Amino acid sequence: MALISGTTSRDLAEAALKSGAAGFVPKTLGSRAIAAAIRHMAAGEVFAPIGLLSEDAPVTGDLSALTRREIDVLRGLCRGFSNKEIARDLDLQEVTVKLHVKTLSRKLDARNRTHAAMIARSAGLS
Repeated sequence: MALISGTTSRDLAEAALKSGAAGFVPKTLGSRAIAAAIRHMAAGEVFAPIGLLSEDAPVTGDLSALTRREIDVLRGLCRGFSNKEIARDLDLQEVTVKLHVKTLSRKLDARNRTHAAMIARSAGLS
């Protein structure tokens, strides 16, 4: 079960997750981000926008540390694409995309691919 809400607050998100929700999805997210959130929850991951859950962990990151190819992969993440879809679009092997996701997430200090996409969006990457 996930909670989709028009009201976005940290307290509401924390309450939903503590009650056992698989995720908290604000209606203000874009359609691709909502689709990505649903895929993550379907894969067994918990989803909530990082900015709602932790005041101690602001969304930050230096995109200049990324290679051109990592930026390309990150754009795919921002669009909510799977590794397979990103690989097809960039003419890469899926395992190579997985490696890029792991490396760019480490460089951005992102906890997962959704967090990496959020960092990218806040930095102006689309």
